[in-house]
Amino acid sequence: MKILHTSDWHLGKKLYGKSRYAEFEAFLNWLIVTLDTENIDALLVAGDIFDTTTPSNRAQELYYQFLTRVAETGC
Repeated sequence: MKILHTSDWHLGKKLYGKSRYAEFEAFLNWLIVTLDTENIDALLVAGDIFDTTTPSNRAQELYYQFLTRVAETGC
């Protein structure tokens, strides 16, 4: 069994007031490719997925689209 461990994504976090959604999207796209090409059986996320307890709609959209794509990988 292959497990990939990640942590503290903090989707939605701004850096010096600048949006980082392009970075978050690039990371999630890379993660999907990695899960698929490396035949990962389980993804473990320890820590915060979102930066706040009330994530933005855009942060939630990225995350739920990611989950849909993960389901297609068999992970």
